[in-house]
Amino acid sequence: MLETRSKPAGRERWLSADEIKAVERACPVEWWPLVAMLIYTGLRVGEAQGLVGEDVRLAERRVSIHEGNRHVKTPSSVRDVPIPEPLAEILGNHFVRFPAGPADPVFPPPLGDYRTLRRTWGRICEAAGVHGATLHDCRHTFGVHCAQAGVPIARLQKLLGHATPAMALRYMKHAPEAYFAEDAAKVAASLTGELDREREARVAAARASLRTA
Repeated sequence: MLETRSKPAGRERWLSADEIKAVERACPVEWWPLVAMLIYTGLRVGEAQGLVGEDVRLAERRVSIHEGNRHVKTPSSVRDVPIPEPLAEILGNHFVRFPAGPADPVFPPPLGDYRTLRRTWGRICEAAGVHGATLHDCRHTFGVHCAQAGVPIARLQKLLGHATPAMALRYMKHAPEAYFAEDAAKVAASLTGELDREREARVAAARASLRTA
């Protein structure tokens, strides 16, 4: 069963882009792929440390979290998570150093040991001048930056493997105000029929271009 760790209720700690860069600079090279996986995907620590080679598909740019070789936290935790380009490069270099067959751990010992990771994280944060951040805050960091980038709540819920939308709603207060105005404009366009007229105009223009081609 996936090990759970106690977390203070209502924690509001996440890393800024500058703090992430500081963590990368302070992180030992062999540990950075695992730390980057936590930051860039929002995986739970147990999910990341439980990955085997077949779970990480670099060609498809995705990580699969499933019941195949571990007990996930909840049924909603079963999901595919995208691998962004910066992480793909990091993992590519990691697999050169630590080749993993389909059933081999992606993060072999000592990388796959939670207590060792926790101690290493503490030393990284101290060296980086990052204060008050736990390993689980890497997951919060992903959630907050998703919200700031305008990722919709339904997609954020799926990315994080949350059981209910309410669990992902905590991040929505970090969404930029500009998206609220943009969303309101989209709703107004639908309510007034303007959105339908725009679609019809695009279809007509496409048909016209085909006739003249």
